Amino acid sequence: MKDHEINMQRQSKYVFIALFLLTIIASIFLVKSFIITIITGVLITYIFFPLYKKIRNGLKSDNFAAFITIFIVIVIIFIPLIFVANALINQSIQFFYRAKDIEFGKITEVFSKYVGDGINVETYVKDMVNNFSLSIAQNTSDFIVSLPKKAIASFVILFIMFYLFKEGQKLIHKISEHIPLKEVYRKHLTERFNSVVYATLYGVVVTAFIQGAIGALGLWVFDVPSPILWGMVMVILAMLPFVGAAFVWLPAALYKIFAGDLVNGIGLLFYGLLIISTIDNVIRPKIIGSKGKIHPVLVLLGVLGGLEVFGLFGVIIGPLILAVLMVFLELYILEKKELTARKH
Repeated sequence: MKDHEINMQRQSKYVFIALFLLTIIASIFLVKSFIITIITGVLITYIFFPLYKKIRNGLKSDNFAAFITIFIVIVIIFIPLIFVANALINQSIQFFYRAKDIEFGKITEVFSKYVGDGINVETYVKDMVNNFSLSIAQNTSDFIVSLPKKAIASFVILFIMFYLFKEGQKLIHKISEHIPLKEVYRKHLTERFNSVVYATLYGVVVTAFIQGAIGALGLWVFDVPSPILWGMVMVILAMLPFVGAAFVWLPAALYKIFAGDLVNGIGLLFYGLLIISTIDNVIRPKIIGSKGKIHPVLVLLGVLGGLEVFGLFGVIIGPLILAVLMVFLELYILEKKELTARKH
């Protein structure tokens, strides 16, 4: 009888595990198209959670504080994003048609004086610009087609944010309680995780967006076509170590100078050197302070790998995933050292 009961318990256990795994797989399948949306909601909540706490302390109401914070997020992020997206679409289309008519004759003459006639600079640059413009046109077309889906995603993001503002801390506390680690390691994991996420979001992402916005303003002031489009390119490049926004504003300034527009060319050159390129060194230390630093290799691999796997939003998710992985590796090394010390 006991053997029969033991067998029944084992079978029930295996059935439960099988059903549990199937449920997880089915759940992932159901929400897979919203995974990026969910992550976006979580990250925006994280960024604005300090603001929510201040509002909550003043109002003493979770619901009202969440509504006000979301309204602020809509005003700061979503409404400007609509205008930026509209301008980006128009400038992308304009750039696609303008790229065909760009003349590189003067630039070719200058290069030929110093390099010689062996390198066909005009053909190389034209091919590069044409490929870039075709890529922009394709992405713009995909973006326009997906606008209804993005509207739904925006609603889901705001919905997730509302409940995360209210219940996020309780949820994190429950998750941390069930992590199968000692209290000291659990505390270390929580602190390091928080510092790494903070440093990644603020030190890498927010800084890059500020640099891209200031760069786009400079391009607009010095009469560079499609400043918002190139500003978005600068955002991505600003996240890459040893690359930066100079890969956009410097060629634009040189092109202006070689094309004979000395005022705008020299003006953009000084603006880039004195403001765009130095702002990273000013803002980043002030934002992250002594928080966890992110290794440049992790940022580089994270941005490039994230772009390939997740698309444009991967520039945020990629470095974050690798940074969190390093936190778990640090924890593993700490625990291994303790076990080795105990044996000796």
